[in-house]
Amino acid sequence: MSWRRRVGPACPLLLLAALTFACSGAGETGAPAPGSAATRPPTPTQTAEQPPTTVALTLDDAVGAVMMVGFEGELSPAVVEQWTRRQYAGLLIINRNRNGSTRAQISRLIAQLRSVSRRRLLAATDQEGGAICIALADVHCAGGPAGRDESARMAAALRALGFDVDLGPVADVCSIGRSIMAGRCYGQVPAQVAGSVAEAVEGIHAGHLLAAAKHFPGHGSTPVSSEEQLPTIAGSLATLRERDWPPFRAAIDHGTDLILVGHLTVPAIDESHPASLSARTIALLRGELGFRGAVISDDLEMGAITATTATPEAAVQFLAAGGDMVMVAHHLAVADATFEAIRAAVVSGRLPRSRLDEAVARLAALPRP
Repeated sequence: MSWRRRVGPACPLLLLAALTFACSGAGETGAPAPGSAATRPPTPTQTAEQPPTTVALTLDDAVGAVMMVGFEGELSPAVVEQWTRRQYAGLLIINRNRNGSTRAQISRLIAQLRSVSRRRLLAATDQEGGAICIALADVHCAGGPAGRDESARMAAALRALGFDVDLGPVADVCSIGRSIMAGRCYGQVPAQVAGSVAEAVEGIHAGHLLAAAKHFPGHGSTPVSSEEQLPTIAGSLATLRERDWPPFRAAIDHGTDLILVGHLTVPAIDESHPASLSARTIALLRGELGFRGAVISDDLEMGAITATTATPEAAVQFLAAGGDMVMVAHHLAVADATFEAIRAAVVSGRLPRSRLDEAVARLAALPRP
């Protein structure tokens, strides 16, 4: 996401899932850390992909389970009421929403929403270093895109607040001089960026957070911000493989838990749909790159999407294309409408229940920090 800059203060045939998803969001003592071999998803060289274990949930609970939601302002009874009713499984806290200016406020917010969650709640933020860090003075922010040690230090600080996910590292290659990712990417040389991304994933895991490499299939070769409009990524499929994908391959090889798909037009892959709404794009990520973890969208309230597609409709398209968790970053009214749109798509048959269950199961399979 390009705008999170540092600023001031029931289905009887389903199998039961692992108990990890049925619990509340609190981590268990003695659970393996995200960086350990026991918790990493298999790499493409280990096994062919197996369908995730399905999860027995009501339809409403399954819809809430695939949504990561943010809201503006501090926690209020209205927010708690909607969270209790909708059971969103992801919580996004970002500076733009001004959810709190102290460690105590942020910790209390996460704890209170976790206390009304019947299942695991994934609390996430952007913590890249440089201009992209949570705006809390006593939470370490690296001077730029963070290496292994500083990624670990930042992740540990977030973990102490109650976070589960760092929406990073940025795996984009800044292949042009005016790249919108300048200052956020690790450089211009794919192999060098791949090495830095691998170290950052290792650091995030060492700090006991889940990592979410972004913005597939690569946002570095455009000066256009997807916050405002839909960028176009030029180049053949061969160019994407050589220029943009080495860092994502490195992130996958080092066990990144999630991959965030950007709002980008990539004609070499799909001339008709943005990458975030493209079944072809997610199929390449799953097939050619061998990613086994969860696929999350970038914020569906961004201008790149809303200029042509309403957020609720985009969420349905993302899930139908093979995505696992939709992100609605700012407005609870939009999140509520998105919930209803996903539910209606399943009831009508437009979004197969099996696809929704698959997404729920991928999220349930994420390691516990």
